[in-house]
Amino acid sequence: MKRLLLLSFLVTVIFSCRQISPKKIDPNFVLCLFNKDENPSSLLFAESLDDNGSTTLQIPLSTSRIQEREYIYKNGFFYRLSSQTSVFSKYQLQGASLILIDSISLKNRDFETITWKDDSNLIAACRENSVGEKKQARIYQINVEAMQIVKENTIILPFATKEYAALHVGLVDIENDDLWLAYSYFKSTGKYSYTTSDTTYYATIKYDSFKLTDIQKETRSTYPGGFNIIQSYSFKNEAGDYYFMTNPGIALGNNPNLPTAIFRKKKGQQLVDQDYMINISKSIGNHAYGLWYVGNGKAIIRNEQKKLYTDFSNFHAVYQFEYRLVDLKSGTIEKIPFPLDKGTQKENVWSDKTYVYIAIDDSNDEHRVWKYNLQTKEISKGIKLPSTTNFIVRMDYLK
Repeated sequence: MKRLLLLSFLVTVIFSCRQISPKKIDPNFVLCLFNKDENPSSLLFAESLDDNGSTTLQIPLSTSRIQEREYIYKNGFFYRLSSQTSVFSKYQLQGASLILIDSISLKNRDFETITWKDDSNLIAACRENSVGEKKQARIYQINVEAMQIVKENTIILPFATKEYAALHVGLVDIENDDLWLAYSYFKSTGKYSYTTSDTTYYATIKYDSFKLTDIQKETRSTYPGGFNIIQSYSFKNEAGDYYFMTNPGIALGNNPNLPTAIFRKKKGQQLVDQDYMINISKSIGNHAYGLWYVGNGKAIIRNEQKKLYTDFSNFHAVYQFEYRLVDLKSGTIEKIPFPLDKGTQKENVWSDKTYVYIAIDDSNDEHRVWKYNLQTKEISKGIKLPSTTNFIVRMDYLK
């Protein structure tokens, strides 16, 4: 397996740093920013998310702005799975620099979804080639300690049609040595436009042999998950039940006649519960993107407002996005009175089960983390980010 020594040298040079405060900090949080002046994106490390003047440290990233939010944090290391270069990279924060530790070249691009099999093994799924009327998905298991591919194989998925021939692999889960994939099919209708079929498929695969054992059809909604290397669309609760979102709206699946919805696969089961569905679009009249668990049977969603944008051309730039709290048992959805946000594909929600912290770019050009008290329902201000910030695209807890 070829190590990317040249890339290691280049990234070490590129990842130079600019320290905002001379004080040495022990960061608890990292936020990934896009900057207004079109200079490199950067990572901002903070000791606290509270508005208490805590020390921060900012590290510029590489010069390319495309897909530069694909960072995965796990147990003291940052990982990047690039759909553009087919490279899986491992980094570590050393002092005020983010240092490349190792990289692996993969055979495929178009990675859409990941899950952790355990603390040492990452499972990544991507779409591959067509075989007749069928599509292929490729699965990698990467041991991140040894930085080696320990397992990989191709899965042939039926139900592709001539009209909808492009595969979207939106979710992957593993339980009891069974691999579970949620996928759908879409087609291009123009240079920047597409639409998704009205059916989602759930495939169960024996992980030891990669044998396809079952496919369940879902017609209540479509386009399961999304590019979850960047934004969360699923979680497991305290009982081990798996919840996930479908995203057929204009920003992702682009089949807005079907609803955005939350579904459930109970612990130990491979079939999705046909008696459970939270119809988000019916409740709020809009589509939503992103699903984050905040504990005690509650989750956060991020919804659009169709009256405020024209079409996809200005969808990301309009201050329109709201945040709502979903009760997963009753299905009730409650709006949180934060300022309106802008931007798409954000991984910007974190909770300590007392507060929900959400990083927002508001219409006053203020870039701040806001707090929501889950018990009192009060909101308050958290840490304010540098004025050079354009978008806050990621927020991760390091400890």
